[in-house]
Amino acid sequence: MRVLLINYEYPPVGGGAGNATAFMARSLAELGHSPVVLTAAYGSEPARSTSNGVTVVRVAARRARPDRSSMFEMATYVAAAALALPRLLRLERPHAAIVFFSMPCGPLGLLAQWWSGLPYVVSLRGGDVPGTESSLGIVYSLLSPFRRLVLRKSVAVIANSEGLKALSERVDPISVQVIPNGVDTCYFRPGASNSARPFTFLFVGRFQSQKNLDFLLEAVSRLRQVVAVQFRMVFVGDGPLRNELQRRSIALGIADVVTWHGWCSKEQLLAHYQSSDCFLNPSLYEGMPNAVLEAMACGLPVLASNVPGNNAVVTHGETGLLFRLDDLALLVADMQRVLIDQSLSSRMGNNGRTKVAADYSWNSVALSYVSLLPGVKVAK
Repeated sequence: MRVLLINYEYPPVGGGAGNATAFMARSLAELGHSPVVLTAAYGSEPARSTSNGVTVVRVAARRARPDRSSMFEMATYVAAAALALPRLLRLERPHAAIVFFSMPCGPLGLLAQWWSGLPYVVSLRGGDVPGTESSLGIVYSLLSPFRRLVLRKSVAVIANSEGLKALSERVDPISVQVIPNGVDTCYFRPGASNSARPFTFLFVGRFQSQKNLDFLLEAVSRLRQVVAVQFRMVFVGDGPLRNELQRRSIALGIADVVTWHGWCSKEQLLAHYQSSDCFLNPSLYEGMPNAVLEAMACGLPVLASNVPGNNAVVTHGETGLLFRLDDLALLVADMQRVLIDQSLSSRMGNNGRTKVAADYSWNSVALSYVSLLPGVKVAK
């Protein structure tokens, strides 16, 4: 089957959804399918390339930063992709499409269906579902009729967690199925232990309000006041709040235990996971966090906010610890607990590795998506 994957971001740019698109494309190729990715150009990336059975087509679009994209920049991708789509459909002749994000990419699936009868599924990712990002309330409201048209005309709407499914079905009267994200457990794996370095907490992701990092910095500050054990806090990523968060760490007097890294290569990211002892994810909301799955694959216990997405992956007391968003003291206590009780940390980390290896294969994710597509007749 020739499958078109549509996403405005794709490595080396973007976050979890871009990586999910890349892993899905690779798994489709491994399963004998022919994936073609339609994404936005960035930097010196070629307009068209093929590697390991995956063809990537990049259309000219505005994007100033690898870690984030404004609504205007997303719109330039949609416009450019819409212009490129007829020729791509004619040359590649895909049998079906997987569209990541109901918005901004959903309209491209709808156009492909109108022009060539192409069936498509929509993969909801979190921020494209009303109720997740409060600052976009007006935008959600204005786009609601169009977004619902995109969802209704799809073969299926997929969420990557039960929590995201429930949220989507509350705001849009359209049934949603759940297919979780996967993780490459062959690549993301535990590293050699190193007792010579300080205990290391790790966060990986975008530095934006969703990730609740000011709350995390406050927890680090309080932890330092109550423990004598040496530790460090490592942040990997970038985003609009980076400078503000760095100033906040200085104001809290913890700049000497906090290390900031920008976006990393896949190899560098693996090194960060393998040289850490515990992963932290205090997000206000999640779809299904790729970074949490990667951390678990690397044998790290996870301390995460008890929100949909996180609690779909982290089993409290078994693979990590969940805390309430309004309970800073509990997060501090949990951090102290894993810092002091190394046997607990090791047990939860091992359990996490076992869980993701058994339940979160990208090949099984790809098979689940493809199973929705063959033989589907699209209503015109």
